[in-house]
Amino acid sequence: MTRVVCCAALAALALLGASVASAQGPADVPAGPARVVGQLLHDTRPDATAEVDVVLYALSDDGSAGLRQTRTDTEGRFAFEGISNAPGVVYLVGARPGDVPFGERFRFEAGSTEHRLNLTLSDPSSDAGAAAVKRLDLRVDRACDELRLVHSYTVVNPTDAVIFVPETARSGTRPLFEAAIPADARGFESLLERSGLERDGTRVQFWGPLYPGNQEIPFGYGLPLDTTTWELGFPAGAPPVQILTPQGVVDARADGFIPGAPVELEGAPYEVQSAPGLDARATLRVALGLGEATQSALRTTRSEWWIEVDDASLEVNERLEVEVDDDAGLPASPGSPLFCLALPREATGLRFSNDLLEAGLRRDPGGALALHGPLPSGTRQWALSYRLPATARGGEIQRRFDRDLPLLSVLVADTGVIADTDRLHRRRSIRSGDRLYLHLEAFALEAGETLELGLRRTTPKTGGGRWAATGFALLAGLAAFGFLAGPLRAEASVLAARDQQEDDSRELEREAIQRSLEDLDEDLETGKLTQEDHAVMRQGLRARAAALLLERQPPAASVAPKTTECPACGATVAPDARFCSQCGTSLSVTGDA
Repeated sequence: MTRVVCCAALAALALLGASVASAQGPADVPAGPARVVGQLLHDTRPDATAEVDVVLYALSDDGSAGLRQTRTDTEGRFAFEGISNAPGVVYLVGARPGDVPFGERFRFEAGSTEHRLNLTLSDPSSDAGAAAVKRLDLRVDRACDELRLVHSYTVVNPTDAVIFVPETARSGTRPLFEAAIPADARGFESLLERSGLERDGTRVQFWGPLYPGNQEIPFGYGLPLDTTTWELGFPAGAPPVQILTPQGVVDARADGFIPGAPVELEGAPYEVQSAPGLDARATLRVALGLGEATQSALRTTRSEWWIEVDDASLEVNERLEVEVDDDAGLPASPGSPLFCLALPREATGLRFSNDLLEAGLRRDPGGALALHGPLPSGTRQWALSYRLPATARGGEIQRRFDRDLPLLSVLVADTGVIADTDRLHRRRSIRSGDRLYLHLEAFALEAGETLELGLRRTTPKTGGGRWAATGFALLAGLAAFGFLAGPLRAEASVLAARDQQEDDSRELEREAIQRSLEDLDEDLETGKLTQEDHAVMRQGLRARAAALLLERQPPAASVAPKTTECPACGATVAPDARFCSQCGTSLSVTGDA
């Protein structure tokens, strides 16, 4: 029986998904009119197929995944009902009755609504000597900030049993194969999610499971971009070796290797060099060189960040504008990214627009978002968002740029935030709807440059800033004064006290207005207020100050009306009276008193 590597890889993935199903609640497989009917078989122990968990894993052509689980009956039979038979969905049925997973991949044939399969289980063997390494492919790609190397071993199992050395039996036992990798290798990963592939310093050992037939066992790691020599060791000798590098991106040369015909991987050409097997304990030395890392036809023209700050996180929404000048666009580049977005490592909640997926978006091994194309000609705008951790005191952003950026605009919701940065320049604030945003800009950011932006929380301010708080306190004080001074008495001492209190109150108000004017000017300088808001509030404060100044002017002296006495009876008469109202004497002859 022959099993290919993709089946084993998907089996491991499906069983891994089953282990977290209860914790994360993954989506169900796509629904539809089809069904999968199957049975587990065991050549020597038929009872081993009863009551075994079986998972159905689905991967749609849009990248979405689903998982469903069932259990076999006493005869090892199982079924999955109501699933999609769309040709773009790849399914995997997997079972793991012990330490070794078993699986089979399939697609529905056009128009078919039922797929039947038998999955044969077997007891593992720990005879590692039966395995033989047939070939080694070494693929070297350029990632965003490192060289990425993938070893792919073709291993043969000529027996009918699965070869697997359990962890408890590995001490003193030789592995199925062993390799030595550079000491500065970083980001080591088993590309099959296998527990039997282990790294111990510079040694990598494979303990299985190895299914009957030929199987590919890949693993990868990174090296610094400035690496010029790459050395590999083979403690037990090496099979024939092939080195594959993307044309024009990475150049590799090794003594004794012969150039061969280029091959196509993921739609792109790769150079091939090959050599026969090496002796035991031999070391392979490969000289590395880099071609052009970026496409000159791809330029970034501007980027815009909108940031909201709260006590738990910074919410960052980015819009990026790029231009592809080549009329034919840029083809897919699996061996080297066309563009990298080096997001902060602590970024969570990543969301992005669909056109980024269409541009070949992948997660780079170093953590960045990498676009591998293809990219059509013309101008494109990409959007993405993510969250960064923050506290009640604020947060910070650090971003490294993949290539030159002519203009970066940063807009921060003004909820009492102060921006600390040496690279961004403060501009006039922007109002969007009912929100005010601090506006920061940076020009001519260079490729490889890192920008740092700290956002520090202060006392939250609204439209009037400190003037509003001062005005509220002032009005409250005046209201209290009016209440207390209501029942006035007519005595001169009380009136004098009231006048003094009013003078004191006016003086306090004048001082408060002066402080508020100073605060308004400071808020304008620091970008807390726009020119328009500043002008309106300053005009209002100055008008109130002028009114207080007028209140300080003493009232004009009043002139008492003249009075006259009657010459006959002495009674008081009005100045313009012609006769005395008491005795009737004519006053015209006397004139005015």
